Amino acid sequence: MFERYQGGSRNGLICLVESSGFEDRDFGANYTIKEYTSKKTVTDKGWQHQEIILLPKSTDPSYRPIILRDEETTDLQVIDVFKMVL
Repeated sequence: MFERYQGGSRNGLICLVESSGFEDRDFGANYTIKEYTSKKTVTDKGWQHQEIILLPKSTDPSYRPIILRDEETTDLQVIDVFKMVL
């Protein structure tokens, strides 16, 4: 079961993510469901993402993380956040 993302920290959450900046190698789509982790840079103008890593939760080594850096992170949209299995 997923819930619409309403804002706030996403670090460590399983998220449904969309971006035209990547194609999930595992499924060949611009959508993926992975654990969200980010690194931020803080300046006098505010903060921005330096890197976003989308980690697969599978133990299968053929599933690889998606790593987005700098301008690749601007197109990323978190749509939903995983809540529970029914």
